[in-house]
Amino acid sequence: MRWMLDEMLPPAAAQVLNERGHDAVCVTATALRSARDEAVYSAAVAQDRVVVTEDQSDYARILRQALDAGAPVVPVVVVRKDRLPRGGALPHRLAEVLHRWSLENPAPYPGPHYLSD
Repeated sequence: MRWMLDEMLPPAAAQVLNERGHDAVCVTATALRSARDEAVYSAAVAQDRVVVTEDQSDYARILRQALDAGAPVVPVVVVRKDRLPRGGALPHRLAEVLHRWSLENPAPYPGPHYLSD
Protein backbone atom coordinates (compact mmCIF):
# COMPACT_ATOMS: atom_id res chain seq x y z
CA MET A 1 0.00 0.00 0.00
CA ARG A 2 1.14 3.56 -0.65
CA TRP A 3 1.14 5.63 2.55
CA MET A 4 1.69 9.30 3.44
CA LEU A 5 2.25 9.73 7.18
CA ASP A 6 1.38 13.16 8.51
CA GLU A 7 4.05 15.12 10.32
CA MET A 8 2.92 14.30 13.87
CA LEU A 9 3.72 10.62 13.23
CA PRO A 10 7.22 9.19 13.58
CA PRO A 11 9.24 8.98 10.33
CA ALA A 12 10.62 5.65 11.53
CA ALA A 13 7.14 4.15 11.04
CA ALA A 14 7.43 4.88 7.31
CA GLN A 15 10.79 3.12 7.28
CA VAL A 16 9.32 0.05 9.00
CA LEU A 17 6.40 0.00 6.54
CA ASN A 18 8.86 0.16 3.64
CA GLU A 19 10.77 -2.78 5.11
CA ARG A 20 7.45 -4.68 5.12
CA GLY A 21 6.95 -4.09 1.39
CA HIS A 22 4.85 -0.92 1.48
CA ASP A 23 5.63 2.39 -0.21
CA ALA A 24 5.55 4.86 2.67
CA VAL A 25 6.72 8.43 3.06
CA CYS A 26 6.54 10.72 6.06
CA VAL A 27 5.66 14.35 5.47
CA THR A 28 8.64 15.45 7.60
CA ALA A 29 11.03 13.76 5.16
CA THR A 30 9.64 15.63 2.14
CA ALA A 31 9.22 19.18 0.88
CA LEU A 32 5.81 19.10 2.59
CA ARG A 33 7.35 19.53 6.03
CA SER A 34 5.29 22.17 7.89
CA ALA A 35 2.88 22.44 4.94
CA ARG A 36 -0.82 23.00 5.45
CA ASP A 37 -2.99 19.89 5.62
CA GLU A 38 -4.61 20.84 2.31
CA ALA A 39 -1.21 20.69 0.59
CA VAL A 40 -0.44 17.33 2.19
CA TYR A 41 -3.80 15.97 1.09
CA SER A 42 -3.33 17.30 -2.47
CA ALA A 43 0.05 15.61 -2.66
CA ALA A 44 -1.46 12.35 -1.40
CA VAL A 45 -4.14 12.54 -4.08
CA ALA A 46 -1.56 13.29 -6.79
CA GLN A 47 0.59 10.36 -5.62
CA ASP A 48 -2.38 8.05 -4.91
CA ARG A 49 -1.39 7.58 -1.26
CA VAL A 50 -3.42 6.78 1.84
CA VAL A 51 -3.04 9.62 4.35
CA VAL A 52 -2.35 8.59 7.95
CA THR A 53 -2.95 11.30 10.53
CA GLU A 54 -4.11 12.12 14.04
CA ASP A 55 -5.74 15.29 12.77
CA GLN A 56 -9.32 14.08 12.48
CA SER A 57 -11.10 17.43 12.32
CA ASP A 58 -8.99 19.08 9.60
CA TYR A 59 -8.98 16.02 7.35
CA ALA A 60 -12.72 15.49 7.85
CA ARG A 61 -13.22 19.05 6.59
CA ILE A 62 -10.81 18.55 3.67
CA LEU A 63 -12.54 15.30 2.67
CA ARG A 64 -15.97 16.88 2.91
CA GLN A 65 -14.88 19.79 0.68
CA ALA A 66 -13.33 17.41 -1.87
CA LEU A 67 -16.44 15.24 -1.97
CA ASP A 68 -18.73 18.26 -2.28
CA ALA A 69 -16.61 19.58 -5.16
CA GLY A 70 -16.50 16.22 -6.91
CA ALA A 71 -12.70 16.26 -6.61
CA PRO A 72 -10.60 13.10 -6.33
CA VAL A 73 -10.60 11.56 -2.85
CA VAL A 74 -8.15 9.15 -1.22
CA PRO A 75 -8.50 7.17 2.00
CA VAL A 76 -7.56 8.96 5.21
CA VAL A 77 -6.71 6.72 8.16
CA VAL A 78 -7.07 8.44 11.52
CA VAL A 79 -4.95 6.99 14.32
CA ARG A 80 -4.63 7.92 17.96
CA LYS A 81 -1.08 7.80 19.26
CA ASP A 82 -2.37 7.83 22.83
CA ARG A 83 -3.60 4.27 22.19
CA LEU A 84 -0.17 3.15 21.02
CA PRO A 85 3.02 2.62 23.03
CA ARG A 86 5.26 5.61 23.60
CA GLY A 87 8.89 6.09 22.79
CA GLY A 88 10.87 3.72 20.61
CA ALA A 89 8.06 1.17 20.37
CA LEU A 90 5.67 3.62 18.68
CA PRO A 91 7.01 3.40 15.11
CA HIS A 92 7.00 -0.40 15.10
CA ARG A 93 3.54 -0.69 16.63
CA LEU A 94 2.09 1.96 14.30
CA ALA A 95 3.62 0.19 11.30
CA GLU A 96 2.20 -3.12 12.52
CA VAL A 97 -1.28 -1.63 12.96
CA LEU A 98 -1.18 -0.06 9.48
CA HIS A 99 0.18 -3.24 7.90
CA ARG A 100 -2.59 -5.30 9.47
CA TRP A 101 -5.18 -2.72 8.36
CA SER A 102 -3.85 -2.89 4.79
CA LEU A 103 -4.28 -6.67 4.77
CA GLU A 104 -7.84 -6.31 6.01
CA ASN A 105 -8.57 -3.45 3.56
CA PRO A 106 -6.61 -4.19 0.37
CA ALA A 107 -8.80 -1.79 -1.65
CA PRO A 108 -9.97 0.80 0.90
CA TYR A 109 -12.78 3.12 -0.07
CA PRO A 110 -11.82 6.76 -0.51
CA GLY A 111 -12.78 8.65 2.60
CA PRO A 112 -12.23 8.44 6.36
CA HIS A 113 -11.18 5.33 8.26
CA TYR A 114 -10.67 5.22 12.03
CA LEU A 115 -8.27 2.87 13.79
CA SER A 116 -9.11 1.94 17.34
CA ASP A 117 -5.68 0.63 18.37
